[in-house]
Amino acid sequence: MRLELIDLVTAPPGRRSPRIGPVSLALDDGEALALTGPNGVGKSTLLAAITGRAPLLSGECRLPAGSRIRLVEQIARPDRDLPVNGHDFLALAEADPRPPAPLSGWLPRRLDQLSGGQRQLLRVWAGLTAPADLVLLDEPSNNLDRRGRRTLFELLDHRPPDRCLLIVSHDADLVSRVPRQVEMRPA
Repeated sequence: MRLELIDLVTAPPGRRSPRIGPVSLALDDGEALALTGPNGVGKSTLLAAITGRAPLLSGECRLPAGSRIRLVEQIARPDRDLPVNGHDFLALAEADPRPPAPLSGWLPRRLDQLSGGQRQLLRVWAGLTAPADLVLLDEPSNNLDRRGRRTLFELLDHRPPDRCLLIVSHDADLVSRVPRQVEMRPA
């Protein structure tokens, strides 16, 4: 699996401006890359362009045909209209149903009864272990306390070795753990 962005210019979903880019980068099978930069520079919009939810104004986004992409977005509140527990959530996501502790202890509980950090870690686990060639994590350390951050780092360190991983983050500790970094800057 290889992701290639070649002079990609995009805009937020449903809009044609402000323009973001051009951005060029490549990510190969099993490689991890952290995308950094100030708020509002378009990091999350770039993830939306990779998944096809934001317009491609120019340039290219190359992925092999049939590539499976998993996006773990930033979500502040649980969806109370979908009252599922952790077991159900992992089954729906087609993720590995056997997460490590402490995540395994949360599985019987409804997602809307977990803390924001607990939900975030279950969502990251699902993203990393569900069938995917490319995993996109948007600010995965949000809502995490010190213990949750350690758990996140362990999950990332033990991700399936064939997964490409693109992480958007402002978290310097998290970014320093990723072998490659690309900084986006305002146009």
